[in-house]
Amino acid sequence: MDPVLVCPGCRTRTPVLDSYRIDVQSLEVAGDLLVCECGRRYPIVDGVPIVLADPDGFLRNEAATVLERDLAPEVAALLVHGGPDDAPYPRLLEHLSIYLDAHWGDRAQPPPDGPGAGFGAAAVVAKIAARRDARVGLAVELGCSVGRVLAELAAGADRVVGIDLQFGALRRARRLLAGEQVSYGRRVVGRHYATATVAAGDRALAADRVVLACADALDPPLIHGWFDRVVALNVVDSVSNPRQLLSVVDALCAPGGEIILSSPYAWQSGIMAEDARLGGGDPAADLTRRLREGDGLSGAYDIEDEDQLPWVLRRDARSAVTYRVHYLRARKL
Repeated sequence: MDPVLVCPGCRTRTPVLDSYRIDVQSLEVAGDLLVCECGRRYPIVDGVPIVLADPDGFLRNEAATVLERDLAPEVAALLVHGGPDDAPYPRLLEHLSIYLDAHWGDRAQPPPDGPGAGFGAAAVVAKIAARRDARVGLAVELGCSVGRVLAELAAGADRVVGIDLQFGALRRARRLLAGEQVSYGRRVVGRHYATATVAAGDRALAADRVVLACADALDPPLIHGWFDRVVALNVVDSVSNPRQLLSVVDALCAPGGEIILSSPYAWQSGIMAEDARLGGGDPAADLTRRLREGDGLSGAYDIEDEDQLPWVLRRDARSAVTYRVHYLRARKL
């Protein structure tokens, strides 16, 4: 397998001059498995490896999203007709509807309708696209979802890596970035869906330029210090430990590299404890301070761009959620 991925179960970290040396165990392809020298095995499903420290625990909860396959929206609607709404498959259908519209709404047919009509991630995607002239060798996105930001990152990077825990989203990202057309159910209301299609078009990538993995953003199977551009958009408030996420972003970033973060700081008690949240009433100021001071990080960062941007998620034909996300780009000193 591509050496950019390492075994999360057996790697060790030894402090060396305020950085880290990673003792990497190689992952080799054996049929539909990645096999590590330590004996651990990781499944590859539809071309996407699942590389987690506890893959069994993940599969116990998410087997339905790993085993699902593309179905006509009317068939999928029948499968979820009896509820409940929070079961894995209904949640997956809703998730795909929301994020395929948000990421690829400008390339979808028919275009998204209702209050969230349009291209919900347009402002953030434009910021990423603007970095294409500052070309880097290797970029990574933690929480890449269905892949639009990866496509934009690739315009300014030789290779890109995408990490996400939502396997169903990664399946669609892989197909879109490979140049395939993807059909999905766009939520109309409740458990009713209509067919929509999307294609990456000129945003498709050659297979040797993108690596996708179903993995944990708080413990990604990646080598520290390798990445010239590290991106985590709207992930800070979607993990159990935001400070750990910042440490991971910092660790992955090469000396002199840049990090790009955004968040609406929409904290939810079901995701993180109250004392894990950043910055009280002004988390944006707290995050900026932490980066400038290197608080809890390997060193300080220079803030090169900071903004407040709209991020719109269409939920169905009658409802949408609009966020004002704090965006920043910082350089590792």
